[in-house]
Amino acid sequence: MLHIHRDPLPDRFLLIPASDSSESAELDLSRSLHRASRSDKPSIWLDCSLITDQLSEDAVDILLAYSFMLRQQGRQLVLCHANEAIQAEFARHDEASQPSIVSTLLDQPDTESGQVHHISL
Repeated sequence: MLHIHRDPLPDRFLLIPASDSSESAELDLSRSLHRASRSDKPSIWLDCSLITDQLSEDAVDILLAYSFMLRQQGRQLVLCHANEAIQAEFARHDEASQPSIVSTLLDQPDTESGQVHHISL
């Protein structure tokens, strides 16, 4: 089973999955994204810091579908702490479907310019 910590924050919904190669991992990811997408938050963030492997093709397809769907709603899916393999996987896909990718949870993607802004505390 994929372990996903869910945390609704004031400005985003944060999901923190851990690596898992079980058959139910994609189902758990899909369920978590579905629950998060039902919130009224303007963005869903997926913290990839605990994912040590590449994502499966099915997981990538799920993330692309949710990214596209959220973008159509004026919302966004943001990946942070994504390793190089994860970043490379999304770089191969259509830009309209790609989730935003930022370095840390303190970065804020700018959907208009594609720039990343650092949030200072």
